[in-house]
Amino acid sequence: MTVLGQRMLGAVLVVAFASLYVWHGGKAALFLSIMAALMLASALIIHVFGPRNIHIRRQMYANRVVAGERTLVAVELKFDCSIPLLWMILCENTPAGVHRKLLFPGTRRQFTYQYELSGLRRGVYRWESGRLHWGDVFGWNTVSAETVNHTPLIVVPQAADWGGNDHGEYSAMGEDTLSERRSSQGNRSPEFREYQQGDPLGRVHWKSTAKTGKLQTFLPETSDSVSLGILVYEGASGYEVRQSEKRDTPAFERAVRAAARWIHTAERDNIPYHLWTEGGGSGFAHQEKWKQELLHSSENHALDKLAQARIATAQAASPSLRTEMLDRMALGSRIVILTGKMDDALVEWVICAIRLGFKVEVQLTDQTIRDMGNETLEQLRQSGVQIHWLTDSALPPMRKVEVTDVGA
Repeated sequence: MTVLGQRMLGAVLVVAFASLYVWHGGKAALFLSIMAALMLASALIIHVFGPRNIHIRRQMYANRVVAGERTLVAVELKFDCSIPLLWMILCENTPAGVHRKLLFPGTRRQFTYQYELSGLRRGVYRWESGRLHWGDVFGWNTVSAETVNHTPLIVVPQAADWGGNDHGEYSAMGEDTLSERRSSQGNRSPEFREYQQGDPLGRVHWKSTAKTGKLQTFLPETSDSVSLGILVYEGASGYEVRQSEKRDTPAFERAVRAAARWIHTAERDNIPYHLWTEGGGSGFAHQEKWKQELLHSSENHALDKLAQARIATAQAASPSLRTEMLDRMALGSRIVILTGKMDDALVEWVICAIRLGFKVEVQLTDQTIRDMGNETLEQLRQSGVQIHWLTDSALPPMRKVEVTDVGA
């Protein structure tokens, strides 16, 4: 029942019992009319002089939360009120569900307490509007007010562990490889390499060709700083997607977790890196305004982009793959492509990157294609592309999403 309905019902009861007393008389009718009048007066006092200027402030002990980990949230509640209150219930719409906190204010006007969120999956969340309830001792008359504090929360993916693999030449490239690249900073890249189909004839290195007897292609001087490109493919054609698991496709989640691992490794070794999510999945054009502002803030991190990564919602005949981001990278840099399987658009992108002089490595995460012969993969391998499988690392089980009160 709404507050107006409660007040109207109270007024009707007061008039009814007062009329009964005037018409019939008697102590019982007088007692009922007095009680109804007191209840109505109490409801009006609670409504008129209840809490005002309600402020909620939340504080988390980390700017970013790793998926699946527990997160402690500290809440501070402040309000103004001119009458003592017997009880209050603060209901918060957290990313893990509704949390209710029972308080006994009396004359206190400030409270702090904590609760714990667990089992959250990667993504961008925020607290929606909640409500603060208060009333009389019996709960006959209750009032509530909306509380607004849209606290954002970014849940980033867990970093994958580099798993072992029975196939030595296809084993996942681990942290040691990137560390070796770091130790070679300052070394200039080779000036030429063996000719590959599609290389412009204007870049043929004739002197080296005469010495080796094989056609050699000249490479322009590259930057001394080692850089790394990480591409997470979001095209639906790169994964075997079931309708029931659109959000948690294992192959895609492995790719995202592997990308997080590469980012951690590059930051640890102070190697410049670029992260791209291509294939039409996580464009910012269709996101809510608050998400766009949060993800484009000055404190934005590459892992925040992975938090929003998702497979394209529709199977596109030709996914859109940009190449202009390669202009920001030095020739000879390493590019790691993470996908479930290769499709035509991705193969074309890889060939383009190779022709531009980049070293490309493909890491596949779809278990179903591991033991299948694939002519496309063989052609890429012959072009100098390293191909590995990341199918041995099992995804960790996710806890149940829940919010738990941990006391004041």
